[in-house]
Amino acid sequence: MQNINLIITQIGYKKHTPINLIIMKALLNLFIISLFAICQAYAQEAPKVKFGKPALEELQMETYAPDSTANAVILFDEGQSMVNYDTNKSRFMLEFERFVRIKVLKQEGTDWGNFLIPVYSHGSTQEQVMGIDGVTINMEEGKPEKSELKKESIFRERENKYWENVKLSMPQVKVGSIIDLRYTILSPLLWNLRTWKFQYTIPVKWSYYQVSYPEYFNYNQSTLGYHSLCLHDHKTVNENISYTEKYETEGRALQGGGQRKMENRTITYMSNVYSYGAKDVPAMREEPYITTLENYITRIKFELASTDFTKIQGSFKTYTNSWDNIVEQLLTDEDFGGQIKSGNFAEEITPQLIAGKTTEKEKLIAIYDHIQHTIKWDKTNGIYSSKPLRKSYAEKNGNVADINLTLLVMLRQAGIKADPVLLSTRSHGILTPTSPTLSEFNYVIVQAMADNVPMLLDATEIMLLDATEINLPAGTIPFRCLNIEGVLIKKDAPTKVPLINKGSKTNILASLEMSDGKLTGTLRTNVSGVDAFDFRENVKEAGGEKDYFGKIKNNSVEIRYLDYSYTNIDNIYLPVEKNYKFELENSGESDAEILYINPILTARLQKNPFTSPSREYPVDFGSAFLVNYLLNFKIPEGYQVEELPKSKSVTLAENAGSYIYQIAQDAQQITINARFNIGKSLFVPDEYKNLQAFYDMVVAKEAEQIILKKIN
Repeated sequence: MQNINLIITQIGYKKHTPINLIIMKALLNLFIISLFAICQAYAQEAPKVKFGKPALEELQMETYAPDSTANAVILFDEGQSMVNYDTNKSRFMLEFERFVRIKVLKQEGTDWGNFLIPVYSHGSTQEQVMGIDGVTINMEEGKPEKSELKKESIFRERENKYWENVKLSMPQVKVGSIIDLRYTILSPLLWNLRTWKFQYTIPVKWSYYQVSYPEYFNYNQSTLGYHSLCLHDHKTVNENISYTEKYETEGRALQGGGQRKMENRTITYMSNVYSYGAKDVPAMREEPYITTLENYITRIKFELASTDFTKIQGSFKTYTNSWDNIVEQLLTDEDFGGQIKSGNFAEEITPQLIAGKTTEKEKLIAIYDHIQHTIKWDKTNGIYSSKPLRKSYAEKNGNVADINLTLLVMLRQAGIKADPVLLSTRSHGILTPTSPTLSEFNYVIVQAMADNVPMLLDATEIMLLDATEINLPAGTIPFRCLNIEGVLIKKDAPTKVPLINKGSKTNILASLEMSDGKLTGTLRTNVSGVDAFDFRENVKEAGGEKDYFGKIKNNSVEIRYLDYSYTNIDNIYLPVEKNYKFELENSGESDAEILYINPILTARLQKNPFTSPSREYPVDFGSAFLVNYLLNFKIPEGYQVEELPKSKSVTLAENAGSYIYQIAQDAQQITINARFNIGKSLFVPDEYKNLQAFYDMVVAKEAEQIILKKIN
């Protein structure tokens, strides 16, 4: 039985290889749930579903009662993952089976008739999809009519060098259809025990997953999301492996040696069987201020932790990584650490860039700006270089790693302490706080120490307003990278690094007065941080300053913009300054008896983005922000104040946010100062109600008007 152990111990994680493209990345410990509401009636309540034979009530269903807005519903979803011994291949194999039934309720739900099944496919290592069987059932003239899935509707598409997608489209899918699909995946990759999702963007009535594997394997399990499972059961069962062993008996050499014999053997072992179930799972709805929905969907994922064949003359092997192991693996990898060591191509370039620079920060900015202008980002993420750094620099293009590892090399050559930081972008998911795996990372930036001040750098962002202008200053990382924390890759000292930017700050100075019978004024706005980054990018996308002004002029409803000027667009290390002249639309005639004026002329919060009555996952703003608004309003001659808004001040717990509205009148002058501050980037679900009420208050306050009455 020694051969079994030898095959198992060769299993390991491959570089560049995501464990499964449909495995969603784990949340922070704050979000990880381990609440299992054990439902004893689950087994009795779960329907007995037969493939291709839906119940009449399923065929006649027009809406899903628990969620009348649903465009489709998963009526039944059953999966099974089994680690079995294959006597023909003399090794353990992983088998995954799935049977899913979907009801289409609206036209938008017909897209659920398209399926994508990711499988590993690299060299001789292949996962096989077998037994694909699909049928669409429609009610036609009061009778069910079946349309079978055809082979020509199934095709394979290469995702990358390691993964393929098996794609299929079910026939005759329309409103009212029942879709049944089943398939099997046979895999030699025992680390790829598939994640099971209990929740989707449509409701799920029943979901069941069973996982079984021999006692020789140990998998870590992580249950994530916010919907409690109603079944979580574990049991052990006895199983056995029967195989034929070939051996040779001892014999005397003169007699022709020993004899070859075969003997049937059986090994008995225990298998662990885990069962998980959920019912009436609500659809995961898109909400404002989240990273990606996949972070919050209820699911269970597995990671091969170890194998233990010591009972059958084998050995024990650990597969779970530590941060130290990951660092060692990266620093010895030819496409990561190897490229960092091979940066001698820049030895002549770097001294020229820092010539005349005296401080480390000056040197850092000079190198950073040079990389931004020299190597164009190809919009591809990754932690490994796509080609030698020398080639990326010469060809002036590359992926994230090509650019930022080149930056790292040059910073070190300039004598600046710099190390890579791995992270997962917001759309890629949040890192699992335990059991680190390289597959969770998809981005690399640099942390540098300039004059003993740590600074995070990403040189991919460049916005060409002309040949030299950029939009991301050193020390600011793109919004896509603001995903809780990354990991500093440093030998013997891997460290978690918070991924935060300085909060954005917007200062607005406004003036308003009556001129030639119209209310006219000026706006001067200073913007820094991420908001300045966004403004520069918006100007670029519009085609330049003039086109951008034309766009906001055409889109404005209450203000008619007359003129503009922008300052510091070219200098990304200074705040952007925007200046406008305007007049108010529909502010009333010069001799009107009553004038109604909303004093918050710009940056007004007109609608609360948080409309859901409750929220099960965090609010993630990305970074803190502050908007400070000051208006000086000269009361028109011949008018007096009839009504003014009241001053108000509200502060969230622990100074997480605040709003101050101060108004004062001095003779014919009204001054208003409104200060809206969100002091942290992340609010947990328990804080949602207060945050929602806070926004309601701000919306209501900023809708209040100054009422002026004509003096008779």
